[in-house]
Amino acid sequence: MRKQGELLLPGDELNVLEEFVPSEGTYEKDGKVYSSVVGKAFYDMINRKVNSIAFKRPGIVMIKKAKYVLGIVVGLKEDSALVNIYSIEDKQTESITGYLHISQINNKYLNSISEAVKVGDIIRAKPLNSTIPIALTLKQRDLGVVYAKCSICGTKMTKHDEEHLRCPNCGNIESRKIALLQVKKGGS
Repeated sequence: MRKQGELLLPGDELNVLEEFVPSEGTYEKDGKVYSSVVGKAFYDMINRKVNSIAFKRPGIVMIKKAKYVLGIVVGLKEDSALVNIYSIEDKQTESITGYLHISQINNKYLNSISEAVKVGDIIRAKPLNSTIPIALTLKQRDLGVVYAKCSICGTKMTKHDEEHLRCPNCGNIESRKIALLQVKKGGS
């Protein structure tokens, strides 16, 4: 069972159905309750319900001095990605538009940005400016994809090696720019 207030990503397991029933921001599958949104765990002990409380919109947040942001890749072109930023250094924020250029992935040549990120990936990135759209970089070792789903079956992927993720369900292997301190080998 996740701790009260713990950061949740879509697909994170919260508990078994016998403990708490799903409520806002959650769903049940095979007797287990999972988060369906990026949010925080909240357990209603009286009604025995579990929620994943989605991030609120507290207003404009200063991004200029931020060391990192979390965002969801929502669009791809051959040389850039559109990112919806939802967290600045673990502080919830209103959705802010960011973009990631292929030159800001790493120092290796890439044919396409889809070799490093895909739509639906959650990334940890460093902001390069403070004007919208926010320019992002993944060039540090601790920056990159922190959550990804298999493009074949939709299962949460796990780290295979330094540059690849593996689907534990179908065995599919995909390349990503992985945030090395965030994704653990073996998943979960």
